Amino acid sequence: MHRLKTIGVAVATVALLLSAGVAFAEETQVGIEQRTGAREEAKAKIEAQREEAKKKIEIQREEAKKRAETTREEAKTRMETSREVAKQKMETQREEAKQKMETARENAKAKMETKREEAKQRLSDIRDKKKQELALKLANQFEELNKKWTDHFTEQLGRFSEIILKIQERADTAASNGKDVTAANVAIQSATTAISTAQTAVTAQAAKTYTLDTSSITTSTAITTSGGQNEFMKGLRTQFQNLHKSLFKDLFALRDGAMKGARKSVQDALQTLSQIPKVDDDSATSTVESNQ
Repeated sequence: MHRLKTIGVAVATVALLLSAGVAFAEETQVGIEQRTGAREEAKAKIEAQREEAKKKIEIQREEAKKRAETTREEAKTRMETSREVAKQKMETQREEAKQKMETARENAKAKMETKREEAKQRLSDIRDKKKQELALKLANQFEELNKKWTDHFTEQLGRFSEIILKIQERADTAASNGKDVTAANVAIQSATTAISTAQTAVTAQAAKTYTLDTSSITTSTAITTSGGQNEFMKGLRTQFQNLHKSLFKDLFALRDGAMKGARKSVQDALQTLSQIPKVDDDSATSTVESNQ
């Protein structure tokens, strides 16, 4: 009887231990499931935050891209407007220069008309008709040469202005892309001033007169005599030589002075622009995107 009682107690103890183990196992499983659920929830939350952050970055990138595009379009519009204004200004200056040249020539023509008629009358004293025609041709040649050279100089200055306009356009584009074009703009302004100075000098040259002054030619004998004719022709040759020297001295001084200075200033402006790193590189969009 006592043995049976002992066995019953043992069985009860084992049953109790077994039920405690099952309970502990169940509690452990619940804890594991709860922790797993918490991890999954945390993981899902992190993933959601990551997706949200990614969307925000995409939105910011698109907004930045749109702003950059708008900025570029606005800059392009401003440059186009500025370009048209500069082009119109250049055309106006060219027309004004042309008009000033014509006015200067008309004034010069009016001043030398009297001398021209006097020379024509005096040259009619040359008996040899071929020599007379040649002398008349030479007398008018100086005016034609001066006109030809000053017109050529004006055309050159017009081309210089066109080059400067293109340089300015490239500088404006570079500036819109964030490049430092301070030195280029200074060089462009310097060239513009040099071109204007040269044009003023060309206009002044166009106003000069190179008219034969036959009143200074004297003869020791009557012009109708052979000796008088020879003395007159000799004096006439000296007059032509002096006029030729005077004309080309002035033209060469203009060519090697103001014109050369204008050409050099344009070359300097182009060289200064070329020193800007990647001056023609349109990298505004890529720069904005790379900064996101």
